[in-house]
Amino acid sequence: MKKKVLLIMGLSLMLLAGGCTKNPSNIISGDKSDVTVTPATTDTSDEAATAITIPPKEVYNVDDYFKLGQYKGIEVSVDKVIVTDASVDAEIAYELENAKSLVEITDRDVVQTGDVANIDYEGLKDGVAFDGGTATGSDLEIGSGSFIEGFEEGLIGKKVGEKVEIDLSFPEDYGVEELAGQAVVFNVTINKIQKYVIPELTEDYVKNNTDYDSIAAYKKTIKENMEAANESSAQSEISSGVLEKVVSNSTITSYPQSLLDYYSASYENYVTQTVYNNFGMTLSQYFDAIGSTREDFDANLVQISQSYAGLEMAQRAIAKAEGMTVTDADYSSKIAQYVKDYSAASEEELLSHITKEDIMDDILLKKALEFAVDNAKVTKNDVTPTPAPTPVATPTAAAQ
Repeated sequence: MKKKVLLIMGLSLMLLAGGCTKNPSNIISGDKSDVTVTPATTDTSDEAATAITIPPKEVYNVDDYFKLGQYKGIEVSVDKVIVTDASVDAEIAYELENAKSLVEITDRDVVQTGDVANIDYEGLKDGVAFDGGTATGSDLEIGSGSFIEGFEEGLIGKKVGEKVEIDLSFPEDYGVEELAGQAVVFNVTINKIQKYVIPELTEDYVKNNTDYDSIAAYKKTIKENMEAANESSAQSEISSGVLEKVVSNSTITSYPQSLLDYYSASYENYVTQTVYNNFGMTLSQYFDAIGSTREDFDANLVQISQSYAGLEMAQRAIAKAEGMTVTDADYSSKIAQYVKDYSAASEEELLSHITKEDIMDDILLKKALEFAVDNAKVTKNDVTPTPAPTPVATPTAAAQ
């Protein structure tokens, strides 16, 4: 009985554009064209629901596909958000919100908007319980809109211990076809009512719940972390902005098919893992839930794979133009960072998933990107952040 959930995801520019697969996070748009992309094969069993076969990239001559344009003196302008006392306070408020706890309400027994009702419920269609419509001990924040329209409203004014019968209809566009537009009955028992309690920022709270001995030290570290994150974000925007302009200054005549297949599979691998880890769904189940199709997804793969293939070819063309190479010494100096970035226990574990040649190629492409950034004309604009809204209580997972 969950509502549709939309998931936004994409590919990591800095890692995937460099030719090494990691968790994606940002889609770069590109024009669709008549290019065949071989979809990856998904094993939909629970044990291997995230297993996507990523084909290797074949060696290609970048000059056969890509004519390099201007890559030195690229002009980019990015905004860098200043960390203010207000933004530090907002971050702390967010952390306190996430540390909230549920406390039972004992001075009244009537359900009100804003309460978190602990309920048992059974959904019946034509008198028969339907899949996903039954739960016990589920926490539901009244007014969160987590359940279909009318469910939460049907509990307002009812008492703890009361058994409630709610007649509803699923929306016509509901993601589960057999329930879309159908009349159902929910039998609900209200076990208790609760409220979220957000802790106050006190010296005792900091000492007991953080690694710091005082509010001042806590705030200082949060500010430093936020500044580092803002700087990293600005640098990522600079890198992506420079590389995108290099691509726009250049001419792509065609794409190596193995490159398209590689980025297509890499993206699908990330989406499959994310959907499975967050929702316990296979891709086909997820498409059904959001009202999408495999055909829509494959059409997006064409655009995504072309975009990232173009970014990689730009880097490779720069490396060739500048006569760049990667030595064993370069590899030795970088491998510890790769082990850390990929959360591997050791170099040996990392190399069980990716070859040394792949890592050296990634180092080469990143060298090219760093060269383009180092030779760019960059303007950083300090901006004051927009005040963040007061955090809104988040429904528990069971009530979504």
